[in-house]
Amino acid sequence: MAVDALPKRPLSHAEVRVLGASGSFVDVRPVNTFLFPERDTTLVTSLVLVTDSGLRAVDYDPAAREWQVVRTEPLDSPESAEDVPDELLTDVQSELEQRAQELEEAGVVSETPEPNEDVQVREASNLGSLLYEQYTNEPEN
Repeated sequence: MAVDALPKRPLSHAEVRVLGASGSFVDVRPVNTFLFPERDTTLVTSLVLVTDSGLRAVDYDPAAREWQVVRTEPLDSPESAEDVPDELLTDVQSELEQRAQELEEAGVVSETPEPNEDVQVREASNLGSLLYEQYTNEPEN
């Protein structure tokens, strides 16, 4: 299922912060990011979105140029991220991380993630170049 509310490109880390501050979500957690140090840019390709009714894990698919729902879980009116069971967050984040691992195995991203808080940061390679191109050249709807 596509997520039409998000742009048809990866999000910058700043855009994820704005999304989190919008009041539409209880919590917004970036899971996979790609660092472009030469451009002073970090792009986010996986998110965990928590609303007052549930959790939604989404992942950006560069081939389809859209965000896909990977998993949804109902929650009973969480008021903060602390109300989301740690086991559920760990499981969902692992599921999203698996996609990046598959890309690593295909040789399109670096194999060594650098931990940055709870987010896996990777140096961009072939996939990163594609993500950056899609970020800077968003298609018109």
